Amino acid sequence: MEKEKVLVLSGKPEDIGRKYGEVMAEQIKKNVELLIERRGIEIINGENDVPLHDKNFIKWEKEQEKILREVAPYLLDEMKGIAEGAGVDYRYILLLNLRAWQYRTYFPETTGCSSFAITLKDKTVACTGALDDPYELYCGPVHIIPDNGYRFISFPITGTVWGNRGMNSEGLVVGISSQLLKNLTPLTNVINQDIAIRIILQNFSTVEEVRKFCKKHPFAMNLLCVDRKSNILCAHQTLGGFFEIPVKEGYAALTNHIVDDGLMYLLMEKGVDKFIESETTRLRRGNLLEFARIYNGRCAGKDVMDFIEDRKGGSPAAICNKGTIVLTYANPETYPDTFWVNYLGENKEKRGFAPLKL
Repeated sequence: MEKEKVLVLSGKPEDIGRKYGEVMAEQIKKNVELLIERRGIEIINGENDVPLHDKNFIKWEKEQEKILREVAPYLLDEMKGIAEGAGVDYRYILLLNLRAWQYRTYFPETTGCSSFAITLKDKTVACTGALDDPYELYCGPVHIIPDNGYRFISFPITGTVWGNRGMNSEGLVVGISSQLLKNLTPLTNVINQDIAIRIILQNFSTVEEVRKFCKKHPFAMNLLCVDRKSNILCAHQTLGGFFEIPVKEGYAALTNHIVDDGLMYLLMEKGVDKFIESETTRLRRGNLLEFARIYNGRCAGKDVMDFIEDRKGGSPAAICNKGTIVLTYANPETYPDTFWVNYLGENKEKRGFAPLKL
């Protein structure tokens, strides 16, 4: 089995950030140029630029920084370390972390992520799925060992302190899929979704703790978590509130759409005027649900890994698709310190999960 290369960062927040910045300086600068300075990007009607000098933009930037200072000040210290290590202006690193390139309109460039929880034949729960994004923005798995909080492995865009699909040393596993709810009226205290996942991975050990955090801090993400006791959290976390999807049969699946018509109505009442979906999102979730219908409570971990890796001849229902850069698998009740990863990057034909120790 091929061994995955993992970037390990440990210590105080500023030390983690500084080492990250030094090791990945070239890629960080490229991401800043592409995503913040927007070099080489065709600007269409001003929609793709980052309005660095706009007063409303600056107000938003300061508000987000203030929320982070209150909720997770150590992440600002880590960002300052990244800026110092990479030789990049701190403001640009902050804006990279805040997804400033999507300030005007949040629209994921790719929407092929999937998250799946299923009960195995030993009655424990596995959590698996796929991250779909441009591989050029990423540096592979990153193992953070902070001086305060839990160790975790995740997949941030290079230059960010983000969390993504990941697992921590307490056995909490997180699966994510993007969502787009156009013109949803946001609640107060909204936090960046990627930073929210980082906070979850570093600070929480149970789905109940995640649930409480999500109710307090709105962010935009379809979220699926499994903890060490095989508890499952399946929810649409939105800027307009936290909406949990009941888990009744020991399995759950989320891709990139709202799965409940009643909830769509409630979100429409909160301002959503268009539910934008990718062409594959319902087919991928359908594929997950069909596997669960047949194999829930009857499969082993290897069966789940093989299913997630199956490209199905390029079918739009495939979980591992043309945009997939990483597949993950965990069974935290049985293996609380092991996170299985197949990091494809640009190698779309790569097969085989490698176990990473937390």
